[in-house]
Amino acid sequence: MMMKKKLIYSFFLVVLIGGILFLYNAFNGNPISKFLAKKELKTYLAETYPDEEFYIEDGFYNFKFGSYDFNVVLIGEEDAEYEVTLTGFIKPEIWYDDIYYSRLDEPLIEKLSREASEEVLGLLEKEVDHIVTLDVEIEVSQGTYPKDTAWDKSLTLEKPLNFHIVLDSTTKTKEDTLQSAQVIQTLLNDARYNYERVTINGNILDEEGKEIADTGYVKYALSFNPDTTLKLKDIDEHE
Repeated sequence: MMMKKKLIYSFFLVVLIGGILFLYNAFNGNPISKFLAKKELKTYLAETYPDEEFYIEDGFYNFKFGSYDFNVVLIGEEDAEYEVTLTGFIKPEIWYDDIYYSRLDEPLIEKLSREASEEVLGLLEKEVDHIVTLDVEIEVSQGTYPKDTAWDKSLTLEKPLNFHIVLDSTTKTKEDTLQSAQVIQTLLNDARYNYERVTINGNILDEEGKEIADTGYVKYALSFNPDTTLKLKDIDEHE
């Protein structure tokens, strides 16, 4: 009888300790994951910025996103402190690099994005007549091109393009949205745009929304890359 009580006591003790460790890990991470994240960060900085030297401050676990956040100081440059975030416990990966984003040429990006959007819209609206908005996400670093550089799809960019499209799907069906997405994918591929992803929201617009090109309420949503074989099940329907 005494042995049985000890086993029950031991079982609940293990469960209690396990629960405490689980909660601690959920809110504070664990030393092993933090060590692996910092090790991966050192490798990433050395490979990505080989001509610069950084000091990595002690990171902390962000329980909201399940990530490790580190402040990174560029040695030799006053007040040059950046945040780099990694996710993943066994094999951490870079999720956000403030160094990279701080060096993007924002004015040129805005100019090129506007020009690229106009060009792509002109291509797509010939066959898809219910496009409300189209935005092109472009990333180019400072010093890569002169400030007055005009958009051309042959430009060398930091990353492939991303397209964000809103369709007027007020009277459209799920099948209509699939067909529009297939046409858009074909046109972009045939025109040889180097893109990573297209995100489409098919929205419900009232008359005022149509006049001011408001984004309205999402009715259908999907995304695809150049090689995606689009199917009806890929479209999320919102009520």
